[in-house]
Amino acid sequence: MRWWRSVGADLFAPGRGGPAEPDLRAPEDRAPEDRVAQDRVAQDRAADEPAGTAHSAGGTPGPAPAPNPADSVSWGMRVAAAWALRFLLVVGALWVLIWLLNVVSLVTITVVVAVMVCALLQPEVARLTRLGLPRPLSAGLVFVLGVAIIVTGTWFVVVQVTTSWGDLSGQLDSAAGTIRSWLVHGPLHVPAAQVDEFTTELGGTIRGNRDTLVAGIFHTATSAIGVISGVVLCLFVTLFLLFDDGTVWRWCVGLFPEHARERAASAGQVAWATLTAYMRFSVLLGVVNALTMVVILAVAGMPLVVPLGVLVFLGSMIPMIGILVAGVVIVLVALVTHGVTMAVVMAIALFLTVQVEGNLLTPWVLGRAVQLHPLAVLTTVTGGALVGGIFGAFVAVPLVAVVNNVVRVVRARRGPPAALSGG
Repeated sequence: MRWWRSVGADLFAPGRGGPAEPDLRAPEDRAPEDRVAQDRVAQDRAADEPAGTAHSAGGTPGPAPAPNPADSVSWGMRVAAAWALRFLLVVGALWVLIWLLNVVSLVTITVVVAVMVCALLQPEVARLTRLGLPRPLSAGLVFVLGVAIIVTGTWFVVVQVTTSWGDLSGQLDSAAGTIRSWLVHGPLHVPAAQVDEFTTELGGTIRGNRDTLVAGIFHTATSAIGVISGVVLCLFVTLFLLFDDGTVWRWCVGLFPEHARERAASAGQVAWATLTAYMRFSVLLGVVNALTMVVILAVAGMPLVVPLGVLVFLGSMIPMIGILVAGVVIVLVALVTHGVTMAVVMAIALFLTVQVEGNLLTPWVLGRAVQLHPLAVLTTVTGGALVGGIFGAFVAVPLVAVVNNVVRVVRARRGPPAALSGG
């Protein structure tokens, strides 16, 4: 071992006469050559000892320190853990936000619907203002005209349903008789006594749950009162937003730090433009689909032509899934009133309408505003329906489209504030 040879050479050097006495002087009192020799011995000992060997105060080897468990975690695992922690924090914050919005769901729904209606009506207010009309007068005219159109359309649909209800009830009774005859004399050959017994049990079930039905009616009435309150609140919020000349948005931008206000203002402009384009193009697609189906239903002699057309229009406001639900209702009405052949014809007509919308109108009209892949639209609508029902499915696509375009613009404008103001 090198350290032993060094010690031996030092102790039994010629002229010393055998082992030397230990040097008890302090290091600073020793001669330079003695300090160099001692340092060389210490280096040789450190080179020969295994790695990790600890020394006590007297220089003797001590127990090795326990390894830190965190040192055995790989860098990739540390990065994954950091991302997972932040992801959980973001998801938790979003969940709390959704819970708070659900607590005040009446206010949330009415304000969101009012903003979407304003996105549809605001361009008309701006057009009248550019023509020289004062903004309050322009906003009032557009608001009154929009409310008049909605009220007139609702009244017309109610009148059509009321007028056609008698004929539809008779057709439903006839369809029930047809179904009974098919069950008895068709390929299933269900005994007539069993069919009558099932009908009797169904009537008994309805009579036995009369209290539940009455409670449901009262619950529906309470819900109707909530709907009326929400409609009134929505109208007032829409009117105030139409009268506003940007004060609300400037207040929102003022909440951001000064260096981020320009970027926030740009993101808000992009978000509003995206929402406006989405609402206008959605209404256009809904009108095209509704008019197409109204013509087909009228030529086929179907009942409830106008209500079913309105249903198609409302279904078109929810991409993909809404038109599918409206189509199922139309096929069922055709099956009950005109039989299997008419139901098949209506299904084919709806399929062609959806294909024309999906392959021609949607990419050309809606694709520029949304800029989302059809698979993303489908998953977004499904997720929105699972989280918020019909309202969630209605707002899911415009929300994702707004977020997508805002993130894209913010990334494009990323940079120091001086560069942003100069460009």
